[in-house]
Amino acid sequence: MKQSALPHPAPLPLGAGARPVASRRSEAGGGTSEWRTRVGVRERDGLLVALLLVFGTAPLGLTAESPAGLEFFERKVRPLLAENCYACHDGEKQKGKLRLDSPAFIRAGGETGAVIVPGEPGKSRLVIAVGYQDEDLKMPPKKRLSPQQVNDLSEWVKLGAPMPASDAPAPVAVKKEFQITDKDRAHWAFQPVKRPAVPGGSNQSSVFRVQSGKSAPGGKNSALNAVPHPIDAFILAKLAEKQLVANPSATLRALMRRACYDLTGLPPTPEEVEAFVADKSPRAWEQLIDRLLESPRYGEKWGRHWLDLVRFAESNSYERDGDKPNAWRFRDYVIRAFNADKPYDRFLREQLAGDELPNPDSDAIIATGYYRLGIWDDEPADREIARYDNLDDLVATTSQVFLGLTVDCARCHNHKIDPIPQRDYYRLLSFFQNVNQYRNGGPTDEVPLIANEHERLAYAERLRARDKERSDLQAVVHAAEARFRSQLGLVEETNIAALFKKDGLRVLGQETINQVEKAKRALAALNKENVHSEMVLAVTERGAVPPETFLLGRGNPNLKGEVVEPGFIEVLNPPKAQIPVPAPGAKSSGRRTVLANWIASPDNQLTARVMVNRIWQHHFGRGLVRSSNNFGTQGDRPTHPELLDWLASEFVARGWSVKAMHRLIMTSQAYRMSSRGNDAALRNDPANDLFWRFDMRRLTAEEIRDSILAINGTLNLKMFGLGIFVDIPREVMAGQSMPGKGWGKSPPEEQARRSVYIKVKRSLLTPILESFDMAEPDRTAPVRFTTIQPTQALGMLNGAFLNQQAELFAARLRQEAGEDVKQQVRRGLQLVTTRPPTDVEVKRGVHLIETLRTQDNESAEVALKYFCLMALNLNELVY
Repeated sequence: MKQSALPHPAPLPLGAGARPVASRRSEAGGGTSEWRTRVGVRERDGLLVALLLVFGTAPLGLTAESPAGLEFFERKVRPLLAENCYACHDGEKQKGKLRLDSPAFIRAGGETGAVIVPGEPGKSRLVIAVGYQDEDLKMPPKKRLSPQQVNDLSEWVKLGAPMPASDAPAPVAVKKEFQITDKDRAHWAFQPVKRPAVPGGSNQSSVFRVQSGKSAPGGKNSALNAVPHPIDAFILAKLAEKQLVANPSATLRALMRRACYDLTGLPPTPEEVEAFVADKSPRAWEQLIDRLLESPRYGEKWGRHWLDLVRFAESNSYERDGDKPNAWRFRDYVIRAFNADKPYDRFLREQLAGDELPNPDSDAIIATGYYRLGIWDDEPADREIARYDNLDDLVATTSQVFLGLTVDCARCHNHKIDPIPQRDYYRLLSFFQNVNQYRNGGPTDEVPLIANEHERLAYAERLRARDKERSDLQAVVHAAEARFRSQLGLVEETNIAALFKKDGLRVLGQETINQVEKAKRALAALNKENVHSEMVLAVTERGAVPPETFLLGRGNPNLKGEVVEPGFIEVLNPPKAQIPVPAPGAKSSGRRTVLANWIASPDNQLTARVMVNRIWQHHFGRGLVRSSNNFGTQGDRPTHPELLDWLASEFVARGWSVKAMHRLIMTSQAYRMSSRGNDAALRNDPANDLFWRFDMRRLTAEEIRDSILAINGTLNLKMFGLGIFVDIPREVMAGQSMPGKGWGKSPPEEQARRSVYIKVKRSLLTPILESFDMAEPDRTAPVRFTTIQPTQALGMLNGAFLNQQAELFAARLRQEAGEDVKQQVRRGLQLVTTRPPTDVEVKRGVHLIETLRTQDNESAEVALKYFCLMALNLNELVY
């Protein structure tokens, strides 16, 4: 059974063609009551209709010509079509060139011909479609009609499909221009961030630092600190409203394990845990947090969260799934940025417009690889549509990741849920319109990695030298070709390639031909030469003047409407987008800088809220807003709106420091609560919306794999560089169109590196990571799902990787505990659980090994290996 990581997942946004039924019925000219009274009927026909409604079949005498037949259409069929079919088949939109909003159009059918054969439901495509009788024709596609509705349509066709003779469409209300109302603007996420007072009357300053010492484990010491932490004040206030009590603190061992996994993604060693438990310093907890934040492992853990959001992968998807050259540099950039605590507003600006910043350094250039991470079709059926699909990927990712809004839902029409007009979508798209199209490995993909002005000048000099060399070589070739033309009396325009190959030696002689061939070989080598040793996948623009952006009807590039200029999301009351005039010689329009500055502004209602919500999510398992990519009207409302705004204002006040927010959150008592259940709280708040306890979570896929390597002592902590290739079974590789293509084999010591460095190839994901719900790399992934499925247990027990790691684990135990089976078991359980095992647990482990040896005749080495395999499968390891 698949379980969402969000206990209350947000309803999915309606797709391109979907729309709310109520509003659509309104547009169609009123509710069903209007349709019911539109056609006058005699009492006799009214009785016949009543009989039909009761018995579900047509009584004798109810025909296509009868008023009752028309009444049946108006009462049963037209409302059914309006509520279920008009979204894709009306005057605004006609999928398959089919309209169903008037009798004339129903009779006309669509691009495949008639959809109604009067009197014959079995031959009528409309009935076949709604009955899901054809595997390739199922309508509506997202929600089947009820059996009664299907029966009504079938009976209507049996009657001869009676409809009014008029060809006029159903009355449609005059559509008003899209308007954003005061009610729209009043939505909580569209309001400016206002720093609320901390409950209890003491509004802490923006430089609050917790004053309390280390929390004691549970028991009587369950009260909050004498000086309340601001976060706890907000949490306690909500709990008090519901008369709920917060859990006591977790044990010190549990807290250390929690902190290590949250900040580094790795388990602490048993020795580190015991040292922390023994430390009586009042600042031991804060010192632990500081040490973990300074660890290089921190950036590897939190960088992975960001890579999920920006759909990081190192290949393009589709059939060939070709490599993205040097995409790994973006991964390394993100890790470095988190380790350095790069201010979030700078981090954001670098990804959106690093190349346009004044004197950009190498990080700023690498960061723009953000634009190149999405899927890319290298042979699209329609190149213009493919180009707009790529632009749509940028609009979708940028709006959801940085702003928490599904602006991409407005590509084909005004947003059906949020107050975002289609014009806003194309105004946002126009910021990206000048970006060069993606060409795998071509000049618009890779640029030289230049870190400073000295390197820039040196690179320019190398370019000038190469251009001169190319010019000299071309002169040798051109001079020979000119002599050849002159000797044969050929005009300049004549193509001489074939003639030169045939008669060049005879006309010019061997020495000249040797010179020409040498020059051509040198030119070919020169064209392949990389004058800069390091290249990076980055963004480039077409020049300083971008092309026009048009509002596209139904998102179709062939249906160009009005010209739109760059602009921001109207409902947020933004300033006007002021696009500066590019400087002479500028290589880009500067538009992306304008967008980045607006998003990164402290005045933007969404940016700080969205990011602090993500930080909270990765500490507590869910955000204060559960739908962390959707702060719109269909997303979840914050469970603690005042706390969210307090954190957002604090984030800005602390210079957009992510590490400062970690310290703030982790020093709260809310973070240090036990995960244990409480009968009263479970009854009144089973989803833990009020944070009366700390939710237990399963480790992520990467944490599980990395923990296994750490436990067996083989984890290689080498950082950065090209993606590594781990062993993948042939059966898995067979799933590729060209099995194994693009996948190498790294040495064992390289394969033992952290999972964040495994090459992310979209068509060939690492099995243990995929089975434990790694992020799907094709689109932004704000939440990791937690599924329970058979392949997890099969891989953990029977998979080659786990069995190999169990052997390595057993070798470590023999080295550290000798041949004493009891000590081997004790040390093994201690490494897996990061706590001293009980005597009962040790006894069970020893019994397993003895049973394997006596009953199954296994050797001591094999028996220990299977004990290790069992230990690596303990729930206590993965939760």
